[in-house]
Amino acid sequence: MNRTLLNIISSREDLSEYLFHFTSGKEAKDTLKKITSEKEIRDVNGKGVICFTEAPLLSLVQMFDIFANYENPMYAPYGIALKKDGLFEIGARPVIYGLPGEKDFLNTEIQWRFEPYEPNVKDFTWLREWRIAEKSVSINVNNCFVITKSKSDLETLMFNKDNIFDVEFDGCIADGQFWGHATGITERAFKGISIEDLSELTNLSKKEIDKKIAEQKDSDRGEFGLGSFLH
Repeated sequence: MNRTLLNIISSREDLSEYLFHFTSGKEAKDTLKKITSEKEIRDVNGKGVICFTEAPLLSLVQMFDIFANYENPMYAPYGIALKKDGLFEIGARPVIYGLPGEKDFLNTEIQWRFEPYEPNVKDFTWLREWRIAEKSVSINVNNCFVITKSKSDLETLMFNKDNIFDVEFDGCIADGQFWGHATGITERAFKGISIEDLSELTNLSKKEIDKKIAEQKDSDRGEFGLGSFLH
């Protein structure tokens, strides 16, 4: 990549090296949990493609503020970001916008990329959509990050019970018996950021936010209460 292009990308807040896949509906949070658990995004609607948005990270706060006014918005604030270059390598491509009848001008092998566009009638160009014609996309944990609505949701996803690697015991002796409590220690499963975090970081640049995400440590720990016991 030449220096001019690098300088343009780094200076433009509206450009991103990530593509975002968001879930939807009342089960959006559970859908994201399933994606992170299985480490795979699936074409759950059977459309033959999996969709992503190239909307910049810093614009997501405003986008979900607008979506919050609708009962069934297009997307919920639960998703995952994957590197654009990695997705491109496995076949992801930007959508081709055009008048409905123009789809037939395209080779049938790329018609899955077409999205109708009619000014003031049907316009999804703001979504800056990308698609990949696959039934599933595998996730590389080291090359992605999750997005959630709240900080607490993010904590739950980043440090989940599937990653418990040790158990710590604590307690005391009373009435001749040991009253104890077990705590599961978990490793970080994913890096991530919440919409709640982003709304507080609006004064930071794209580069600064990317750095905050990148600096999250794999060695960070989370804790889960596993219950009390009597011995």
